[in-house]
Amino acid sequence: MIKGKHDEYPTLSEILQAFNSLFNKVENFLNSKQGFFFIFSAKKTEGSRGPYYDCTLGDSKKRVEAKVWISEPGLLEPRPGYIALADYLYDEKFGISLKIKKNFSIEEMEAYSAGSTAQLLPIIPDIEKVKAEVSEMIETVENAFLRKLLERLIGNNGSCGEFFEAPAAKVYHHALIGGLAKHSLNVAKYALAIYEISPSKDSIDRNLIVAASLLHDLGKMKTYSRDDYSFDYTDIGQLEDHIAIGVRLIDREIGAIDGFPELLASELLHIVLSHHGELQFGSPVAPKTREALIIHHCDNLDAKLDHFDSLVSGTPSGDLWTEFSRMFQGRLYTGNLRTDKDS
Repeated sequence: MIKGKHDEYPTLSEILQAFNSLFNKVENFLNSKQGFFFIFSAKKTEGSRGPYYDCTLGDSKKRVEAKVWISEPGLLEPRPGYIALADYLYDEKFGISLKIKKNFSIEEMEAYSAGSTAQLLPIIPDIEKVKAEVSEMIETVENAFLRKLLERLIGNNGSCGEFFEAPAAKVYHHALIGGLAKHSLNVAKYALAIYEISPSKDSIDRNLIVAASLLHDLGKMKTYSRDDYSFDYTDIGQLEDHIAIGVRLIDREIGAIDGFPELLASELLHIVLSHHGELQFGSPVAPKTREALIIHHCDNLDAKLDHFDSLVSGTPSGDLWTEFSRMFQGRLYTGNLRTDKDS
C-alpha cells in the first residue's frame, strides 16, 4: 500500500492479488480507494465510443496492458513516465482499465509519500548490495587476466557503469533498473553451485564460470533504453542485439590487456556467443564446453524463475493457476492452496 496523508492506496500487484470473481467490474474494490499506477507507455486510439488510450502500466513487480478512458469530464490523459492516481476496474474478460484523476511526476510522488517510488518504479531495491556482491565475486577470480578484464569492465571504476543501471529484458525477466546486474549475479551463484557438486568439477574452470556468468549479457546495457522506464530497444539493440554487442565490448577490452591468452579469450567469448543454447534462440553457436553448458542452463533457469515470480505476483491470492504465459506456453501452478498438512 502507498501511504498518503490520510489514507492508504493500493498498487497494481496488490489489486491483482486481491481480485476475485465477486469484484468483477467493481470499481476500486480494494480498500475502496483509488490506486497508484506507473505509466510505462500510452497510445491514443479512436474507438466507436470515442478516444481512449492503450497503455502499459504497473509497479515494481508487475506490468500489464490496460485501457485508460478519457471520455468523461475531469479525466486526465495518461503520461508515460508519470504515476497516475486513478479509479480502476477489473473485468475478467478484458482486464484492468483506469480513469485517471491526477498525474504525479516521480519527484512529486516521492514528496507526497516518501519511499513510495520503491513500490511503483521498476528498480532493484538493493542495487548497492548487488554491487558489493559483484565486487566480492570478482575478487575470487584467481586468473589474473580474467580478473583484470572484469575489473576493467564492471569493477568499481570499470568502463561499464551502465551494467548496474540496465534492465535484463524489456518485459519477461528482471525488467528493472539494475536487473541486468542482479540477473548476472544470480547466474553466477547458480553456476558456482553446480560447479561445486558436479562430478566433472576437476574439468571445469571456476574462473571462467564466474567471468562468463557476470559478462554473458553485458551487451544488454546498450540494448535497452531507460527513458521513462519503457525499456524499448535502442537503435544499436535493434541492429546488433545484445550477444553481438557484448562480444564486441568484451573483445575490445581483451585487446587492451597485454598478453591475454588467445585460447582463454576464445573460451570466454564462446560462452557469451552460445548462452542462448540454440541458433533459433539467437546464439550463433551452440554450447561446446562444460562451462558454456552450465551458463546456458543457469541463464535460462534464472530468467524463467523470475518470470514465474512475476506471474505469481499478479495472480489473485486464492488462485491455483497464473494467467497464460507466452514464455511457458501455458498457465503455471502457484501452490497457493497447499496447507501445512500437505507438506
